[in-house]
Amino acid sequence: MMPVPFALSIATRALLLCALAMPACAQEGVDGGAAGVTHGDLSTELGQGGQHSVRGAVSREQGGMTLDVAMDGLRNGNYRDGSVFHQRGFNGGAEWKVRQGRFGFSADQLNQDTRYPAPESPFLALLAVRPEDLYRYEVRRASAFVQRYVDNFELGVELSQRDKRATAHYAGEEGSSESRYSSRRRQLAPRVRHYGKMGGVGTDTEVGLDLMQWQRRSGRDGDGQRRQYSRALLLREELAFGGAYAPRLLLGLRHEQFQLDPADMPVGGSDWENQNAWDVQGSLQLRPQLSVYAKAARSYRIDDDGYNRAGYRPLAGQLRRETEVGATFGDAARSASVRIFSERLSNQIVFDQSLGQLGFAGNLDPSRRDGIAIEASMALARDWRLDAQLRQVHARYDDYAYDGPDIALVPKTLASLRLYWTGQAGASGDVGVQWLRALRYGRDFDNSCLAQVPAFATLDARYTRKLGAWELELAGSNLANRRHYGDVPGCQSSIYLKDARQLRVSARYHF
Repeated sequence: MMPVPFALSIATRALLLCALAMPACAQEGVDGGAAGVTHGDLSTELGQGGQHSVRGAVSREQGGMTLDVAMDGLRNGNYRDGSVFHQRGFNGGAEWKVRQGRFGFSADQLNQDTRYPAPESPFLALLAVRPEDLYRYEVRRASAFVQRYVDNFELGVELSQRDKRATAHYAGEEGSSESRYSSRRRQLAPRVRHYGKMGGVGTDTEVGLDLMQWQRRSGRDGDGQRRQYSRALLLREELAFGGAYAPRLLLGLRHEQFQLDPADMPVGGSDWENQNAWDVQGSLQLRPQLSVYAKAARSYRIDDDGYNRAGYRPLAGQLRRETEVGATFGDAARSASVRIFSERLSNQIVFDQSLGQLGFAGNLDPSRRDGIAIEASMALARDWRLDAQLRQVHARYDDYAYDGPDIALVPKTLASLRLYWTGQAGASGDVGVQWLRALRYGRDFDNSCLAQVPAFATLDARYTRKLGAWELELAGSNLANRRHYGDVPGCQSSIYLKDARQLRVSARYHF
């Protein structure tokens, strides 16, 4: 396999040439006289706590061409002093369909400004003196693809690039400091897909490559640099058998190799230069209204920018093993499903604020989560439907010196009930309640705090009315104004409350 940077350079030029040449093919394969259709949406929402948002989207279709553009803005004042969030977004793209395939491109940009919440009164005064205390985040993405059909084959290639920039201003008593981060990731993803039959068994085969190049600059002056390359081979096979039970089998495999600059390589090398992931899934239709399935999977996560006590150095690779079996019974009038799952995590990558004032990334000890989830739906009448969910999870550490009854802040029991109504003249609504069982929190590394978040229930509702091209909505969350925790890093300290009662009104116009 050729080096990743060289392959990306060649592919970039080839894909750009294809994108420039294909519009001529599109003109040959598309009726230029076809009438175009333009439609779109305009919407706005107002809510408590200084929350408001606006969004606009326009799409045009003509012949085999489709153009899409959307813009949005969001502001949330939050319930905590000093915490204000602004977001602005844009995305657009175009796609052309021809007789032999399709091609297109897309681009999007996201900008966020976040002011830090004030934990105490002295800090409020500091913010008033130094309003530059701010976190700014920007991400840009661009991609282009070409896909061609040849008999039972699909040949495709996609090239994408993502740029991130982050700037953090910290206000302090002795002055302000600034931290900067920027990164760029390029990815080339060629694919070959084939549809066929083998002895009465339908086959869907896909083979692909992922070639990635990643680099970043970080630090107060942006002088810290790092590069990383990876290449992955993926295989996927789906088999559809006939017969009374219509069995289906899905097999997937991914092998990825990572390469760091020698200056960034940990002493003694790394434990994740070669990674493998796989999944196996199967299903049977035992009866017209009863189906069963089972799956097992192994996946990995590599930390490409873990800031730990040693600086920007790679963490151990996270490994996840999952197994699940389930069954679904019923039809559109009434249905029920049950699934039993188990998940094992090794070297779980987390961001832990308790390791320092600003926090560091780290790996957790091996843990597992075993549970069962039940879902049911029933049509009570022509305009009424009831949905119910129940989830029970037992989360604990494996072979851990401080093994406790539960992993902190993992819900043990979660239940919800929601009633849907569809009226006449474009009216509809729903109301739901969610209940969370008490769970343990705080000082998870030494298990010295057995304090619990009390059990709580929240209520939310929504009412919608359509008037021609307009759609009006009134929604509310936590209607009972239940004060409940969102995070508790310490033992009965550093308690973060979730939002109180929130009412929102919105209007949408479709054309």
